[in-house]
This record gives sequence, structure tokens and C-alpha cells, in this order.
Amino acid sequence: MLTRHSLRFLPLTLVLPVLLFSACKKDDAKEEESIDFGPAPGFQYRTGNNLPMGSGDPTDWVADGPWNNREKQLFSSLGLSLDAPQQTDTWHAGVYPNQSDAAGGFTFTTGVNANKPAPAGTRMMYVIVDSKYKELHRNDLLQNGVRMTFGPNALAAGALYRLYYVCYVPGQQVYYRSHGDIKVE
Repeated sequence: MLTRHSLRFLPLTLVLPVLLFSACKKDDAKEEESIDFGPAPGFQYRTGNNLPMGSGDPTDWVADGPWNNREKQLFSSLGLSLDAPQQTDTWHAGVYPNQSDAAGGFTFTTGVNANKPAPAGTRMMYVIVDSKYKELHRNDLLQNGVRMTFGPNALAAGALYRLYYVCYVPGQQVYYRSHGDIKVE
């Protein structure tokens, strides 16, 4: 039975769950405000000849698990689900040298496994972002193996950047999605 005293607290009991729910949503949004570059050093070391050099972040240049909303927004123009099953044994990619010298630039390279060809009409879209998901460079290419050189001052020195990419067939499906981090000195 509700008394006059308990009725005073009724608005509070109705408002409190709404406040708690909205606080949880804000925490989710905060997680997407900046990129978690993974375990230190946050990128894969590669020489200028594209050879591995020491240890690095094992989450780079491998098939990604689910992407957060900010990551998905980078590729929303494709109009395709980014949650489709992936062909993880078809594509490979990387950046070298990594860490790169701002004065010298770096090369982004990707290719297709000869034993597991990509579906006909496959394209690759990539986006380079800073630690706050600010888009710095974007391109959409036919996926027959890509080698793109980014010249001096392509990215500012002293920071980590992330390169996201998806391999897809327009109007059909995303077959692969991944990321790799680039350290510029």
C-alpha cells in the first residue's frame, strides 16, 4: 500500500532507471571516441624491405572480429553488412617500413592468395584515420594486389594511425575486413 510518504519517492524510482541506462550508453560511446591500438607497441614492426622486425601488435593485419559503430561508419557508403562471414585465407596486407619516417613515407601493400582467389569483381576500400577516427585518407580500388606508396609528410610524425580496409563485391557482400596500425616517427 502506498502511503503519502512513499508517494514522494515514486518519481525518483521512475527516473533512476532512465538515468542509469543513459549513463551506460555514454560509457559505450566513450569507448568509441578513441582507438585502442592494442598491446604495446601498438603496431607491427617491418623493415624497408617488408621483412618482420621483432615483435609487435598481433591484432594488426589479420581478420578482425566485430567492429564498433565508429568503425562501421567509415564504410557505411558501401551499403553492405560488415558482419558477413569472412574469407580469412584469401587476403594479406601490411605497411612497410613500420615504424616509418615522416620524411620517407611508407608503402601499403596487399595481395590475394593464389590458391584461394577472390570472387570476381572484388574491390578494396581503405581508410586511414587518426586516434580519434578522423579520416585522413580514403581510396576504393580494384583488388588485384595493391602497392601504394605514401610519400614524405603523408602523416604527421610522432603518432600512431590506423588503416582499416574491407574487400567486397559491390552490391553483394563484404568478404574480408581488417586493420593495421602505422607508427610515424
